Amino acid sequence: MDQSYVELKSYPRQYKPMKSFINKRSITKIFQAGLVVILLVTVVINLLFIMDTKQKLSQVAIKKPPVSYDIKKLENQKLSTSRSLSIEVLSSKARVSVAVDGTTIMEDAEDNRNRGIHILVLNQATGSVMANRNFDTYEAHEGDAMVLFLNMISPGRILIFAIKDEGTFNLLKSAREKLAWYGSKRAKDLHWRDMWAMVAFKGAGEYIGESYSKSPDLGNWGSPVLLKVDVPLRDVEDTECKWPNKEINKRRKAFCNKVEGYGSVCSCSDPSPLEFHPQPISHNHVSHLPVAVIASNRPHYLFRMLKSLLSANGVRPELITVYIDGYFEVRA
Repeated sequence: MDQSYVELKSYPRQYKPMKSFINKRSITKIFQAGLVVILLVTVVINLLFIMDTKQKLSQVAIKKPPVSYDIKKLENQKLSTSRSLSIEVLSSKARVSVAVDGTTIMEDAEDNRNRGIHILVLNQATGSVMANRNFDTYEAHEGDAMVLFLNMISPGRILIFAIKDEGTFNLLKSAREKLAWYGSKRAKDLHWRDMWAMVAFKGAGEYIGESYSKSPDLGNWGSPVLLKVDVPLRDVEDTECKWPNKEINKRRKAFCNKVEGYGSVCSCSDPSPLEFHPQPISHNHVSHLPVAVIASNRPHYLFRMLKSLLSANGVRPELITVYIDGYFEVRA
């Protein structure tokens, strides 16, 4: 009897842990089911909110009258909304650079190379780079070459000047007068190893800013100068020539909006011809041969040579390919 009593007392103790485990599982399932219900309710509310918002927007769109846009006018307005360019120009013994709106668009820091006056030409409506030249005005005749290049630039372009190392030894009177014509106050005072930078529009006295540092003696250079200016952009329509609406002038316009230094090609009043009509040559045994022209960054001389080549009897323009330094692939 005593043994049976002991077994009855110990029996419930064996199943008590199992009962606790079942209770915990039930609570977990109830909690998970609750989370699922909450998630479903949240999804339904979001869907209803999205559908209601879409319906309201469609009603507003129906009530709003249609608007027509002049695409060309909008493009021109877009180009003129950035009312100015922030330009920084550095001139020093070993480095010159130009940055526009915080982006470096020209930099030269090569040792013992490219000394003289660096010139950068920007489009006055878009700010794009149209030409980049370096004139070693320490050497003879480079000042004259610089004046010739500046004469080939279309009026109104943004001109940026900076000296690297030395740029005055052979900067003669004609070159100094040209810089002074653009508004430079220091052109006549530039001397051996002075540092100098200037920004101006191509035009009489359309000066924007200038910075200058005088060398202390013949054995040293002037301190580096950093010129910072804000250059106002001009309306696109005011910067383009009003040539007759012909296919040849569409090509001319596309070319002249990208590159500079070709002089009369981009003249508004008396543009040079772009089409030539040379006479064929009978019994021409070399007419099928291609012609390759390899040019440096000297647009004036290239244009003069191409005019002569395209005017020669028997020439076939479709067989001529020109390779030239520059920023753009341009077909003229």
